[in-house]
Amino acid sequence: MTILFFSKGMDLRSSLDHIDGEAIGVYFLIFEINDWVPKKSIPTYANGFFIASIITALVAIFVARENTLRNKEYKTEL
Repeated sequence: MTILFFSKGMDLRSSLDHIDGEAIGVYFLIFEINDWVPKKSIPTYANGFFIASIITALVAIFVARENTLRNKEYKTEL
């Protein structure tokens, strides 16, 4: 999920120069986030996807760390 969120944020950042109308639709996977986002609001959406990627990365690191610590405790009890 981290990679997907980050790549969507990068997609939105790079699309700023290639918008032919006044707004775009923002989609993530198969979900429609907003069907009419004005050009000036696109960086806000991109930042939201970047923040979501950071949060999911931190959660994954925390879960992996807790799992590793739990496995070490279990092995020392045997």
